[in-house]
Amino acid sequence: MKILHLGDLHIGKKLNDFCLLDDQKFVLTQAIDLIKREKIDAVFICGDIFDKPVAPIGALEVFNWFLDSIVKLNIKIFIISGNHDNIDRISYLSDLLKKNNIYVAKNFSGKIEKVSLDDDVDIYLLPYLYPAIIRKYYPNNEIKTYNDAIKIIVDDINLDKNKLNFILAHQFVTSKNNSSITSNSETKSVGEIDNISYEIFKNFDYCALGHLHCPQNVGDDKTYYCGSILKYSFSEINQKKSFRIIEIDKNKNISFSNHKIDFLHDMKEYKGYIDEFLDEKFYSKINTDDFIHFTLLDEYVINAKKKLSLIYKNILYLDFENTFTKSLQKNLNPNITNNKTIYEHFCDFYLMMQNENPDDKKQKIIKDVLNSVSKEAI
Repeated sequence: MKILHLGDLHIGKKLNDFCLLDDQKFVLTQAIDLIKREKIDAVFICGDIFDKPVAPIGALEVFNWFLDSIVKLNIKIFIISGNHDNIDRISYLSDLLKKNNIYVAKNFSGKIEKVSLDDDVDIYLLPYLYPAIIRKYYPNNEIKTYNDAIKIIVDDINLDKNKLNFILAHQFVTSKNNSSITSNSETKSVGEIDNISYEIFKNFDYCALGHLHCPQNVGDDKTYYCGSILKYSFSEINQKKSFRIIEIDKNKNISFSNHKIDFLHDMKEYKGYIDEFLDEKFYSKINTDDFIHFTLLDEYVINAKKKLSLIYKNILYLDFENTFTKSLQKNLNPNITNNKTIYEHFCDFYLMMQNENPDDKKQKIIKDVLNSVSKEAI
């Protein structure tokens, strides 16, 4: 048996107003080709299917196309929702979808859902959950943390040891033995209070994780984040995105293989002078269609982005690193205290933005304006 482990599709996501639907469909097409080539028997989709709880029509159409392409191959699909998804919207057709071998985790109702893949394999579906959701089903248990909550419901499972047991989960799973690799696109949803120990899943033969965007083991190779299908922030620029295949042999031994993902547009960062980037000697050697972050070392350039956009169509960010920005950075943390007046705060802000103190004339204007509002301001 072979299983494809996917997660963090984030279909519908935009990067600085650049729509990624074509890029996502490009990668998902590779997944379909891999399913055919490797003769996959089942697909795990471990949350964050969409980037927004209310997904746009284009995102729904892409995901519908992806599921339809897999169903036509007579392959079973197992889906859980992530923290970016609306579980009610994801699962409202779950009973109907079962008839097409698509198993979607419903809203938690006290027990983790189980689906038997065959006589030898049980699949458990654990969508993204908050402790508050679980507390009402276990009123006699003390649940203070995410770790407490997930441990209680997992320990409540009566695993059949004669079978292989798999669980899909979308949580921040960590290990004391190694640090998690996170990215900027996850910082709002990953922190110190929501982490849970990988040891909670130690009785499972494989824990298929979604949530973190970098492919990585947690504690051991049977607890694994498959990662996102695309680079969704520049903090992911050096990450190697891949598809993971889980293979079970006749003796129920489990092995793994990772398969490289190719991108329609890769993500690149370049630092230098604008004349260098406008020179054919430079741009003829790179893919000018990639998503690019330029850092210019020039002191001043008029319409820099407009000039570069004639060659590079997908500039996500452009900034400067020069004398002004360095002095600005130096003044980013002025000695601001609660004892300062509004006038003094404004002078600090002026210094930060202009790299000089306001002269006597400007100081008078500032004082006159503030005095008209409140004499306490100065």
